[in-house]
Amino acid sequence: MNSEKIKDRLDTFVDAILAIIATVMVLELPIKIVNRQIDFVNLFISIGVYLVSFCFLANI
Repeated sequence: MNSEKIKDRLDTFVDAILAIIATVMVLELPIKIVNRQIDFVNLFISIGVYLVSFCFLANI
């Protein structure tokens, strides 16, 4: 009984850590503005890298 409780708490803790990591990853997405226009090419590349990283993170 006690080991199940510890396992549940550990699972919750790991989920919280993964949520924090995913949040920090989103905050690191660069948005460059050149001549009042957003550089969409670099933004889409960064979003692609984020999605691949998120998929790996979600499989942990």
